[in-house]
Amino acid sequence: MSDEVLIPEFDVNGNGAHTGTANASETDSIEDINTSASTPGVRIIGKVASPPQKESTSEKFHFWVRRDELVEKTQIVRTESHVGGETINFYAIVEEVYRQSRKKDIGEEFDAFDGNVDYQPEFRGEGVTFATATILRTERPVLAPPLEQSSVFLGDENDAQRAYRADEIDNPLAIGLIKNGGSAIAGPGVIDLDYLLGINGGHMNVNGVAGRGTKSSFLLFVIYQLLREARRRAEEYPSDPNPLMVVPIILNVKGYDLFHINRWSNRYIPEEHLGDWRRLGVENPRPFENVTFFAPQMPGGNIAVTTGCRSEVQPYSWSLANIIEKGLFTYLFADDDSINDNFRSLVLDLEAYLTHERVESDGTVTRSLQNNVPRTFQELLDWLGNGENREHLPGDHHRATWSKLRRKFLLVVYEGNGVLRRYDQNGHPLDLGQRQTTDPIVVDLNALTRVPSLQRFVVATILQQLVNERTGANRTEGLAYLIALDELNRFAPRGSKDPITQLIETVAAEMRSQGIILLGAQQQASKVSEKVIENASIRVIGRSGSLELSQSIWRFLSKSNERKAAELTVSEKMVIQDNEPMHVRVPLPPWAMNPREATGSPVIDVDATTVEEDNDDDIATY
Repeated sequence: MSDEVLIPEFDVNGNGAHTGTANASETDSIEDINTSASTPGVRIIGKVASPPQKESTSEKFHFWVRRDELVEKTQIVRTESHVGGETINFYAIVEEVYRQSRKKDIGEEFDAFDGNVDYQPEFRGEGVTFATATILRTERPVLAPPLEQSSVFLGDENDAQRAYRADEIDNPLAIGLIKNGGSAIAGPGVIDLDYLLGINGGHMNVNGVAGRGTKSSFLLFVIYQLLREARRRAEEYPSDPNPLMVVPIILNVKGYDLFHINRWSNRYIPEEHLGDWRRLGVENPRPFENVTFFAPQMPGGNIAVTTGCRSEVQPYSWSLANIIEKGLFTYLFADDDSINDNFRSLVLDLEAYLTHERVESDGTVTRSLQNNVPRTFQELLDWLGNGENREHLPGDHHRATWSKLRRKFLLVVYEGNGVLRRYDQNGHPLDLGQRQTTDPIVVDLNALTRVPSLQRFVVATILQQLVNERTGANRTEGLAYLIALDELNRFAPRGSKDPITQLIETVAAEMRSQGIILLGAQQQASKVSEKVIENASIRVIGRSGSLELSQSIWRFLSKSNERKAAELTVSEKMVIQDNEPMHVRVPLPPWAMNPREATGSPVIDVDATTVEEDNDDDIATY
């Protein structure tokens, strides 16, 4: 009896197998042949091949695939090569999988069956499957390709973590499950909080089409994870000199969808969705709790407009005195067509005329309305209509500029009636300053949809307040405000130079180190201020349109990743931090994302994994 065993061997071109021999004493067993010497139990799925037109580089390599293996696009793979006297590990992601026939053309394929689909040829010439992989990381770091005939292994969770450099992150946050093919998962995908919360970088931006892009859902998921992490650290490290504290401020821009995030979603089914949460370390996910809701104040009333929310909603508004005290007057006139030197000069002169400034003993400056000036918006409107009052302002402003100011002010006051208290000397201005981690604060902008300039005004008031607080002497160290804002193209459009766009650009470029973090989103990043997009340290792509992906702002994506971004499902995202986009699956949230979902309150029996419906309580308990 011979000690030799038959082993399938492939030539370096991947053009087929022939039966070779190997000594059993050298191989021990067929199973050992198909495993890695350095990682026992990990099966070889193929071999690196470098035939003409398929040469390996320091960025990509190709490998043929065993006949009994399924290799898929987006899978993580690893190969080992002995280069320069040492073993180098190459971690890569499969960019595309190909199947190549041995026939020269489709005519030969046709002739093999004589054109008869029911005929089975006596001799079947099998083809070969091969894949192209993009290198994500090498250990040790080298700028060289793997060698042909090197074994290729299907990556596991450890390989995925190393491929995306999770082992180098000291401050991680799980934001999804790494896709490893069509349905398989390779463990949690993490981002570096030092690059999100301002230590080494800041801000996150999400792009995606309406509905399928699920931008707001993803931002809420990130906020949920950040709140959990902040509270976990506070409990485990109560004396930490550098605590993590977050204050989520969520701006609701369409419908009243985000006024239900404290209620259970009827789409959340524990049997189907709980497993993904637990893979991320969240044992019992639940809706947000203790959410504070704000909405515009009703005209002529003291309560907020109707939002359909079952919780208490607090009204917000500003009187003329509030506007002057907070230094917000110029934001009332922030439309692009208003921004010229003459008009801006008049607005600034009018604001100076209305404002009394006082320096306090601690050096801070407080503002209030001057004596003997209009006290309400209506009084100021009447004052502007009296041409004799022009002499109260310095400068020689043209009558046409005065007329333009009055027209714009009239439009703002009439359309903003409610948010801008036309006849009242006191309003309910938003005061969102905090000193510790808090549950989400939701501020509605949807009620102002008919007046986009007022939506932008409210955003400016929030950002300006936070900028003032974070640059003041009494700011809380370690506190990060998370501003979640969809439809960024509306608030900071590309090419615009108006004061509100400039304020958002200032936040994006300069305020991350002060703890103001912009979690922005939009359908088309190409329509948003370049400074805002470029200052986002972490960028996320949901399903996006092919026209948008063809814009120059996405030039860094490979053609393969462009195609992938156009095909993502609602639960998938591509997360771009330092290197190749990380393809993740995001768990379905247990909180409702619109009123249609918020129809029941599942009570989860964690042990039995059963669901009951409780239609009376907003929040169910375990």
